[in-house]
Amino acid sequence: MTTEETPVLLEKRDQIAYITLNRPKKMNALRWEDYALLDDHIHDCEKDREIRVVILTGRGKAFCAGDDISSYPGTEDEGAYGGDPGFQLLMENRFLEALTSEYQIPTQRHCQTILNSGKVWIAAVNGTCWMPEILYAMDFVIASDLARIAQGDVRNGICPGGTSTQLLPRLVGRRHAIEFLLSAEEISAEEAYRIGIVNKVVPHAQLMPESETLARKMLKRPMEAIKLVKMAVNKGYDMPLKNGLELEYLYCAITMSQSKTWLEFYRKFMAGEYKKKNLQTD
Repeated sequence: MTTEETPVLLEKRDQIAYITLNRPKKMNALRWEDYALLDDHIHDCEKDREIRVVILTGRGKAFCAGDDISSYPGTEDEGAYGGDPGFQLLMENRFLEALTSEYQIPTQRHCQTILNSGKVWIAAVNGTCWMPEILYAMDFVIASDLARIAQGDVRNGICPGGTSTQLLPRLVGRRHAIEFLLSAEEISAEEAYRIGIVNKVVPHAQLMPESETLARKMLKRPMEAIKLVKMAVNKGYDMPLKNGLELEYLYCAITMSQSKTWLEFYRKFMAGEYKKKNLQTD
């Protein structure tokens, strides 16, 4: 299979991995095998100790149009989802079997891996995004000013199943989440920024340069601190405040006692080697 034919690409350069959804003629819509390949690439990046930052984007005019529904049962290419046993059970109304089989919806699996990752994950939203679930799990989302984002499940009579009902309210609050999910309408990149789905909106031509600038900035941050900050934030969601503060204290103590970066800074600070200008960060 050539690069042009590969539905999800993975490239690694200078501690940064690039995952690119690569079905531009289908607006990067995903079939079962594409979800499986995306999962493989996500886990490949997660296991690679040389990789510190991952940038996920799409090729062409779309980031991702969600599921390729031309592969659903009853369509001309219905066999394309035959490799996903859980999906088959759901489509056959065998819900109890699906629940007891430990089947997990692919997007839920992707998002959990990203949330629990010690690496920095950046989404570079280059255009139409009708699968915003994976954006909710990202550490940073930078969007082109041409991007349009929608969660259309409710319009089609479906309760979203790819983390949306759980991650989105945590990200933007209940009211914004309910409005976005129930309206099932496209919003602009600027509106996505306003409600908190997107960190930054940039001119289309600057999307990848901005994403790479952010990635290189993250490479300068000590990896152990990044990992523990993400762990503290994500675990703290499900804890009472008292327990969350205890966890934060533990992680802070660990980094202060183990981080070579902190220990070197503290030594120089106590020796009077740091002036006010030295405390400024990039």
